[in-house]
Amino acid sequence: MAGNRPDDPAELLTDVVPRLYRVLRAALDEDPALPSLEQLRVMARIEGGVCHASALASARQMRVSAITPLIAGLAGRGWVTRHPEPDDRRRVRLALTPSGEAALAAGRRRTGDRLREVLRHGDAPGRGIDVAAVAAWLERAVQRYDEDRLGGDQSFSSTTIS
Repeated sequence: MAGNRPDDPAELLTDVVPRLYRVLRAALDEDPALPSLEQLRVMARIEGGVCHASALASARQMRVSAITPLIAGLAGRGWVTRHPEPDDRRRVRLALTPSGEAALAAGRRRTGDRLREVLRHGDAPGRGIDVAAVAAWLERAVQRYDEDRLGGDQSFSSTTIS
């Protein structure tokens, strides 16, 4: 149990979320043809319409200097293209390539399979909680939090594996 108050959902999530993150990272690390979890998360943001390094850094709560090597790694693997922004050639627009879309889909399949494997270790059906309902509720809560925190800027809002 997490912390001093095992009935506190915030403390429970503080304990379990990093553990789930490690499970997902390990699932992807098993296959070098798949993106890393950090790459997968960046690719999901690009797919969702966040297409500039500064916006990605803000969305991931990272510095641009930390996101730049991730983008370079994605471009080096042929998963992301970088093109000058038409109306501001100093800015670079990022886009997934078809092989990037395939890598994102493969990474999502792998992480989804691993999460389903973890969830099978939970309570027996009919005795436990509705995990899908909890996940959807958490997604909505994080979405509203992001919107409130970021002043309604939808480009930074939560997406799968964000």
